[in-house]
Amino acid sequence: MHGRTIKIYLVDGDASGLLTAEVMNWSGKMLVAPRSRLSELAKRDEVLRTGVYALAGPDPENAARDTVYVGEGDNVFKRLAAHDKDPGKKF
Repeated sequence: MHGRTIKIYLVDGDASGLLTAEVMNWSGKMLVAPRSRLSELAKRDEVLRTGVYALAGPDPENAARDTVYVGEGDNVFKRLAAHDKDPGKKF
């Protein structure tokens, strides 16, 4: 197995804010943003494409654990916006 390089870019210079990550020589791109920055994420062209997304946060049934929901969409932002309005997906 050969090593790979991951390039992480802190969009606003803050590790807890919006960031992008790319594996060199691969066409995919990862975007990370806290829920409170969803409106800023919406301004990025990448989030309008087909992709996979993960919602992560505290497990509502056990505060000592985290929970993750993985989904996909032809327009990832539309799916994220729908989840943002879903009271069952507050994590």
